[in-house]
Amino acid sequence: MREKIKITLLKNLLEEVTKKYDYFISQRERVLEETYKMSITDELTQLYNRHYALEQLKREVERVKREENPFTLVMFDLDNFKPINDKYGHIKGDEVLKNVGNILKKSFRSYDLVARLGGDEFIAIIFEKEKSDVEKRLQKIREEIENIIPQENLSVSYGILQIPDDIKDILEKLEEDSDSIIKEILNKVDFIMYTNKKKRKGML
Repeated sequence: MREKIKITLLKNLLEEVTKKYDYFISQRERVLEETYKMSITDELTQLYNRHYALEQLKREVERVKREENPFTLVMFDLDNFKPINDKYGHIKGDEVLKNVGNILKKSFRSYDLVARLGGDEFIAIIFEKEKSDVEKRLQKIREEIENIIPQENLSVSYGILQIPDDIKDILEKLEEDSDSIIKEILNKVDFIMYTNKKKRKGML
């Protein structure tokens, strides 16, 4: 009888220890998951952050060199955002950036990547081949952004690169250096975006 009681007590103790261990492991996994999510997320917009976006871009460029799996890169820059910050203050400016983030998030699919590079600049890696389809989607995004605060003429300019077709010269010149490739790609799409911005403002 006494042995049975001992066995029962040990069994109960083991079950309790197992439960606590399982709880500890689940909590640890939850904390690790939350920490990782925070490390790749832009705090204000809840989009991906610059570091994560550039790491993913590097991976996709390396993949396109191996597998020829094309994608489209888009860089966005808000037009007339600074006057809103100056006129209404940074709280209103942050609210505008959050709204832009929400528009971008819902405008792309779950397997596309959208990130805030910093300030009022954003980037998207889109797994879509047809430039005309991308342009239609970007035009819709522009219309939605222009409705955020229409009285202040808020809008967006963007540059588009189809990869690898638009960067074959870069891939050939910098074939062994991924970091240099990424820098060259960003410079190229940034130049296209600001050229488009100047055209929209009638400066070209």
